[in-house]
Amino acid sequence: MENFIAPFVDEVKNYALDGYYKDFSIRTKPDGSVVTDIDVLVEKKIIKLLNKEFPNDSILGEETGFTKGTNDITWIIDPIDGTRAFSQHKPEWGVLVSRIVKNEISTGIVICPVQDIYTAVHNNKLITSSFDYEQIEVSDKENYLISCEDNLDLLDVLSNEKVIFRNKNQFCKDIISLGFSTFDGVITSAPFAHDRLAYEPIAKYIGGTVSTLDGSQIGMFDENVVTLICKSEKVKKDIVNVLVKFDSKIKIA
Repeated sequence: MENFIAPFVDEVKNYALDGYYKDFSIRTKPDGSVVTDIDVLVEKKIIKLLNKEFPNDSILGEETGFTKGTNDITWIIDPIDGTRAFSQHKPEWGVLVSRIVKNEISTGIVICPVQDIYTAVHNNKLITSSFDYEQIEVSDKENYLISCEDNLDLLDVLSNEKVIFRNKNQFCKDIISLGFSTFDGVITSAPFAHDRLAYEPIAKYIGGTVSTLDGSQIGMFDENVVTLICKSEKVKKDIVNVLVKFDSKIKIA
């Protein structure tokens, strides 16, 4: 597995980036989200690579659906996370791939091709990354800075002297760079499991957490989850103490 991941990241990154600079068609799904033919091509490319190396594994792709394997391993693919930005030739998009073994998320791979930013964690071990994770320092702070996805109505209902909330047009780079950025946590919407599963192994690798706004564990395939990702357990505890007062008021816009 470890020998597979680094070349896999490079090949997927280059393939997706090549598609970004080509002409592509765009259509709207029944749920109102947009999809391009590059979404489908990237997903098929990933499936081809996975099938070659792991022919017995199941694969669940956002665009192509579920293919059942013969073991208890399932790969989850979001070929273009941020398709709307991609379709507008904006750089805020990425590729998310996760691997589930016996109901445990063993592998998280996040690739941001335009910025050449990526991280892959397998079995709580860093396999490859554009970041130097040895430089992460999580120190106690008097105030926390939280990035709130800009389609969430948060600033109107949250106010606290200890936690500062900033609305931001997020994408995957903001989450996997959590240990290096000025933000201590991220609040983001995850309509489907493929929108968040790849982040969990990476967050846990740096000692961080992934939960609901009240600090509860998220079910593997729960949908429409407003997700809190923090860089440490202490940050999570302090932020949840603030968020729990407003959880019922926070909705996906």
